[in-house]
Amino acid sequence: MAWNPWRALRNRDHIHLHRHPSAHLAGGAYHATNGPNTIIVLSPDLDRRHRNAALAHELIHDERGVHDPADAPPAWSAVVAREERHVDREVARRLVPPSELQAAVARWTSMGEAVTAQLVADEFDVPEAVASVALAELRRVA
Repeated sequence: MAWNPWRALRNRDHIHLHRHPSAHLAGGAYHATNGPNTIIVLSPDLDRRHRNAALAHELIHDERGVHDPADAPPAWSAVVAREERHVDREVARRLVPPSELQAAVARWTSMGEAVTAQLVADEFDVPEAVASVALAELRRVA
C-alpha cells in the first residue's frame, strides 16, 4: 500500500501547512525552516493528485534535512539538482511502490496492453510526472 503524505504530515508536529498562491512561483509548493519550525506552502491551484505529490515531495525534503536556500551560490545548482532528483525518485517509490508497479506492469503486459505513464498515473492516482519517474526507476533496476 502506498505511503500517505497526509497521514505522515499529521505525525510531524513541527510542520505547519498553508495554502497560498505564492507557492505557484515555486512550482506548486515550497517549504521553509526557521529553527525548529517548518512551513510547507501548497498552491491552492493544485488538483488532488498534484497536491498529494507536492506534499510528499516537501515532506521528504523535511526528512532529509536538505534545504535549497534562496541565497545559495550558483555553484550549488548541481547539488540542488541532484537532491531534487533524489527526492523525486523517493516520491515515486513511496506513491508508486515498486512491487505493486511491477505486478501491475506484469498484468498489463500479459493482456497485451502498452504500459504508459498515463496508465500508471491513473492506476496509482499520481501525476504523470511521478508515474514517469516510477517507470524509469523500474527499468533502471530491472
